[in-house]
Amino acid sequence: MTDAARFYEAQAMKYLDARDRSRVGTGIVQSWARSLPSGSTVVEIACGGGYPITRVLVDSGLTVWAVDSSPTLLRQFRLRFPAIPTQCASALDSDYFGRTFDAVTSIGFLFLLRENEQLAFLHRVSKILRPQGHFLFTAPVEMGTWQDVTTGLECWSLGRATYTRALEREGFRVIRTHIDEGENNYYETEKIG
Repeated sequence: MTDAARFYEAQAMKYLDARDRSRVGTGIVQSWARSLPSGSTVVEIACGGGYPITRVLVDSGLTVWAVDSSPTLLRQFRLRFPAIPTQCASALDSDYFGRTFDAVTSIGFLFLLRENEQLAFLHRVSKILRPQGHFLFTAPVEMGTWQDVTTGLECWSLGRATYTRALEREGFRVIRTHIDEGENNYYETEKIG
């Protein structure tokens, strides 16, 4: 279990309380979700308790699957969304239900991984995403490290240029980037071919 996974498990209820009250980023996720055909299959990686992101995906007419490494957060998620298939696994170890998806989203997660893990994660996403599939994730555009305000853990950003090159190597193109009201950066990408 990673340090981030241990933190989220140990602080699950406190994290849920804070995240449940936040609407930061929901406008960007809603716009992205509504750009997908109704009924599109999407896997939410690092889903937490499901609020507010999963609620936006479901309300946008998408068919959702969810993965998180925290048993406590996933237990809360299942109470809130009992019809959504879930898997308790790390993003790098999940078998992603043995299927591919029309879209993938991962908000507030990638930068908690070390550089080699981030690159491995982007590779995994490429493998589970269908051609012309869409991937929305958050990561800073600047390169550097910092201490995450939520977890207190060290975080890593590879920077926009490195993310763009890594995504291109995995068969993606960056469509655009967004910044939400909390100054979080979103990368909206499409798998080519």
